[in-house]
Amino acid sequence: MQNINKAAQYYALMENPPKLAKAWADHGSYFTWHSTVPENAHFGPLDIFTITAGNPANPAILFLHGYPTSSFDFYALFDDLSQDYYVCAFDAPGYGFSSKPQNGYRYQIRDDARLADYWIQEVLKLDAFALFTHDKGDSVGLALLELIQRKQAQSYQITHHFIANGNMYLPLAQLTSFQKQILDPVTGPIMSSKLQGSVLAQGLAATTYDTILTQEDITSHASIFDYEEGVRVQHNVIQYLNQRAQFENGWLEALQKSDSPTTLLWGEHDTISPLQVADYVYQTCLKDKPNSAYWRLAKANHYLLYDEPHVVASIVRQALQGGDLEGFSQERVYRV
Repeated sequence: MQNINKAAQYYALMENPPKLAKAWADHGSYFTWHSTVPENAHFGPLDIFTITAGNPANPAILFLHGYPTSSFDFYALFDDLSQDYYVCAFDAPGYGFSSKPQNGYRYQIRDDARLADYWIQEVLKLDAFALFTHDKGDSVGLALLELIQRKQAQSYQITHHFIANGNMYLPLAQLTSFQKQILDPVTGPIMSSKLQGSVLAQGLAATTYDTILTQEDITSHASIFDYEEGVRVQHNVIQYLNQRAQFENGWLEALQKSDSPTTLLWGEHDTISPLQVADYVYQTCLKDKPNSAYWRLAKANHYLLYDEPHVVASIVRQALQGGDLEGFSQERVYRV
């Protein structure tokens, strides 16, 4: 029996729902997930929002989103890539249209990686796919690599790993004052209790995009933040930064060990996850791997998925289908 589409119901009750977010919600569905964190056992099952587009017979691309947004980040890429690929995404607990438990729920990157593993095997039932991650999703993707490498038998194959802007190496990150305050154990809970989805959406629009967001986009993001009072869990979900600090060296080792072809994509104007982060990851983890590449997007910020979706889609297609890169750097570092 398929779970009720709670996101669709959410917008059905609105007098004038934002069209983009409503369309995204209407095309999604839900599955049930039980957290593997012992402290979360008493919360019971969570409802996880998932969305797919394209022909399931085509090669699959799975997307993992970042903080504080959701799978909605990928709507432009879905529209483009679904013409040739089966594209799939889900909202992690605490994000988007998935359950956003409060009152002590422990949000953890490794738990999200186990959720991704379950989604791949039990919901999508895939044995091969490309993986595209962004921001916090980068760490979830690396934790998934770590999980796969620890298994005695590999259940599926990551045919290509795309990694986009995210602070995968925190010593080189430039966190905003908002991130630091919402992360803080004293100021974070207070800020979360007073935050509004519209304020969070407008703040992101002003600082993390090169393209000017439409009012429809901002309203869509705001409504998604407000779903199940998602703004109230911001202090809880941003604790992933502390988990990065604790485990990121091991996760970068998992990237080094991975035999999946890997493409790094980075918006050059990102001031939160600056180019130094991407340069470090490429130099330490990918440069010596013959099946890796590093693309720098000259007209994109942190949300390159929105700023340059067709450029990103072209890079994905080139990597998955092969193509002539004559004239580009022999070091496999490209700029577009």
